[in-house]
Amino acid sequence: MRAPRALAVVFDPVGAIGPAVEARAWLVPLMLAVVLTAAASAALGVKLDSARLVLPKLEAAGELAKASEREISEQVEQAQRIAIVAGVAKGLFLVPLIALLSAAGLWLMSWLLGGKATFAELFTVASLTLLPMAVGQGITLASALRQSSLSPSMVKQLVPSSLAQLASADDPGAASGGEARGGWKRTAGTALLELADFFHLWAALLLGLGFAAATKLSRLRAVPMGVVLYFLVVAAFTIGLPGLADGAGGPPR
Repeated sequence: MRAPRALAVVFDPVGAIGPAVEARAWLVPLMLAVVLTAAASAALGVKLDSARLVLPKLEAAGELAKASEREISEQVEQAQRIAIVAGVAKGLFLVPLIALLSAAGLWLMSWLLGGKATFAELFTVASLTLLPMAVGQGITLASALRQSSLSPSMVKQLVPSSLAQLASADDPGAASGGEARGGWKRTAGTALLELADFFHLWAALLLGLGFAAATKLSRLRAVPMGVVLYFLVVAAFTIGLPGLADGAGGPPR
């Protein structure tokens, strides 16, 4: 009975999230998010035209003219493998980590507000919040499998759901399959626009409603706190960690 209760949250978030939290129906939404994220990311890696990533890097480093055709081919294949492995790892490890950190943040917030939720209930809330991600990744998987090949810019535009994607779609360079103009390189500003995403907003609402149901606090008080926490966690992964990687000498994004 836990699986139907969890999936009912997709269609009736207001009415179904309370019973799902009480039943601690966390397994199905977590597994759906893990499997679909891994599958969608792997499919994007398989369909990605890695040559469009490797050749510009070699040219910028001045190594393109000196590299043999075999060396270029090996680097393209390696980039493809890395994209697939990284995609699978994203689903298997990053998604559960997000759920765990979200639950920890909810527990701390519940304690500060005097809520009565247990950690198991709050982990259920965090897992139910992954359902919009699962839906989005399922759409991405279906869209990727329909493509014969994907350029890097096409990967970002495959399922347009954020303000950043809609804005970059107006870029003539991106629309023609090339790279977006310099102003649309991924910066903190565009990362913030990525947060204004249909699936993020849906998930943030679920987190707020679930937090209210678990803590027995009023929705007027609990929902805004849950929404704020959701975007703090997402911003930490989409803005904070990439920023640290760039500052440590990681590849530019």
